[in-house]
Amino acid sequence: MLKNFLNAILSIFFDISTDSNSKNVFHFHNLTEHFRTEIRELYLDEIYIWAMYEHISSDLESYKYRSNRDYTSTYVDILAKVVEESKILELNQSIGIVPTPMHWSRYFIRGFNHIDRLSVALCEKLDILYFPIIGTTYNKRQSKLSKKERITNRKNSFFFKQKIILPESVILIDDIISTGSTANSCAKLLKENWVKKVFGIFIASNQ
Repeated sequence: MLKNFLNAILSIFFDISTDSNSKNVFHFHNLTEHFRTEIRELYLDEIYIWAMYEHISSDLESYKYRSNRDYTSTYVDILAKVVEESKILELNQSIGIVPTPMHWSRYFIRGFNHIDRLSVALCEKLDILYFPIIGTTYNKRQSKLSKKERITNRKNSFFFKQKIILPESVILIDDIISTGSTANSCAKLLKENWVKKVFGIFIASNQ
């Protein structure tokens, strides 16, 4: 049943040809220009997503809130293809992956950090380094707030858990980008600590 679902959802974003000599064509979205008009100071250099949230909301929520680990490998494959299509790894720079952080209280409730799991698996798949170095103070859930409240809710909420030399470029991983406030605050922190480029990679956007 899960396999049938995965084939159905992937067929929305992949052009599957009956010709065995043809390659699947992957389609993804570059939302950088959109967020440049939405955020006054954008610290993310590029923003890429796979899907619009409304198309995959029930399955992403099942993964995020009900710890349905069966989706991990699927989402990792998708994010790897987004990274590949974005040409990030072709830059002549050192690069690593940083996950957006989850507060310990939410981990305690869910027993599952889906972003951490995705990031670790993606690092293994792409053979690049993993840097889980950003921590966060407790805040209200972004999904429960208005757009205006989301922008201020995560301001000054992030910190480095330890001092470490980071690569020149960082791929910042999260599941959803909405106002961009969470990812942009993380990107600001990274650039204040000598990271030159921050690329946001997300499963979905609800913009």
